[in-house]
This record gives sequence, structure tokens and C-alpha cells, in this order.
Amino acid sequence: MTLLTAVASVTVLLLGGVFTSAQPAAAAEDVVGKRPLVVFIGNSFTSGSAMDTGGIARYPSLLSAQLGFPYMTLTADGAGYASAGTESRTFLALAKKVPQNAAVVVVLGSDDDADNTAAQIRAGAAETYARIHEQAPGAVILAVASPWGQTPPPKGITTARDAVRDAALQDGNAFIDTITDKWLVAGPAGQVGSDGVHPTDVGHAEMARYLAPVISQLLPSRSV
Repeated sequence: MTLLTAVASVTVLLLGGVFTSAQPAAAAEDVVGKRPLVVFIGNSFTSGSAMDTGGIARYPSLLSAQLGFPYMTLTADGAGYASAGTESRTFLALAKKVPQNAAVVVVLGSDDDADNTAAQIRAGAAETYARIHEQAPGAVILAVASPWGQTPPPKGITTARDAVRDAALQDGNAFIDTITDKWLVAGPAGQVGSDGVHPTDVGHAEMARYLAPVISQLLPSRSV
């Protein structure tokens, strides 16, 4: 696992939905006060697609079940740091919904930014991270590059990866290079669906496997 931080190297829904929770509202309200809340910001890699079988098979739900944290997803299909997705929402727009009590905010994806310049992506990422810090001052931000199930990935994907990495580390956040770590490429067959882009249930399980030790390390001590 290639997890980079600005200070050290550490080893370690509904489709297009704006906000979903792993629990009914009342239950979520109860557990959020007791256990650290994890927020996932992203595009259809996070909200899911027709290539997987639904919410409980997707990586946020798998991680919540494995590590025992309540979670929220803030997503828009086609969204990125510089590109607007459904209802013209960018990651910055989604970040404005991060609750104050978020402990970890995972921002995964930048593949929809592939047609933008590195400067545009870096600027959008910097704004997004700054907004998250405003919304949840105590949160740790984990920026994750878009996994890509083909090798070598297109130039736009690597440009976006590099821009996100630079913005994340400049801001003092953790960053995972999914391209170098060969997410959706190494490991079991069938991780990418017939569209050639989105993860299947197998792919989501692999994404959760990669993320679990990282998020576990970033979570504060929990009382249950």
C-alpha cells in the first residue's frame, strides 16, 4: 500500500445519491455520538453503478461493517475536483455537506477530471480540502486517486492522479496512489465490469481490502 503524507510515509447508496447513511436516521444519530463518523466523497466509484449489485456490496458499506464505524456518502455521478457531475455538483459542492463531527473524510476519485488541466485539478482539490477543514476542523482527510482497471492508464488519469497527490500533500493530507498500487488490476479476476471502468462486487471488495488498514489507522480511539 502506497500511502503518502506530507510529514511521513506510513504503511499502511443510491446511484448518484447526494447523501446516504449506513443506518436509519435515528440509529445513525445514536451511534454517531459514540463512534467516529467517516464521510466518503466521490463519484460513481463510490455511489456505485450497474456493474455492482447494490449498497451493501460497495466499499463504504463493506468498510463500515468490517471496522464498525457509522458513515455517510456524498456523491454525484460524473463529479470531480474540476468537473461538475449531476446537478452541476463538484467535489467542492459535496464537501459543503460534510458534518462538523466527521472524524475521517475520504475523497476518492478524479477520473472525471481527466479532460482538465493539472492546474485546474490542483486548484479544485485545494479548495475542496480547505472547505472540508472549515466544515469539520477535527477531521483527517484521506485523498485517494481513481483506481483504473487497465494498464497503462490513459494520460488524463495519471495527470489527475499527480495533481490530486500534489494538492493533498501540500495541504498536509494523506494520499493513496491507486495506480502505483495497481488497484483493480492486480488480484482476482473480474474486478471491473463490462463497461471497462466501474468496479464489480469483487472490485469493491478489493477496494475495501486496500482501504481498511489505512482508515483503521486514521480513526481516533473509539468507545462502543
